Amino acid sequence: MNEDQLKSIYASFSRIYADGTPVRRPIELVAAIRAAGLEPEDVTTEWLKALNEDWVYGKSILPFQDAVTNRLYQQILRGR
Repeated sequence: MNEDQLKSIYASFSRIYADGTPVRRPIELVAAIRAAGLEPEDVTTEWLKALNEDWVYGKSILPFQDAVTNRLYQQILRGR
């Protein structure tokens, strides 16, 4: 994922959840995208809206409903 793609995706993510509450950092969003097995061009508004809202706002550590994808997300964040 290049920097321009990341900026574009993160801008969409921020607009969707913009309500004055801080949202996850770009590195966490990238980890979620990778854990889901998506390429930048595959990230849709619908996919962003399907993320666990508690995760988006930092109230949960897990972005997905699926345990396997959540484990992969955590591994990616740890650099494994």
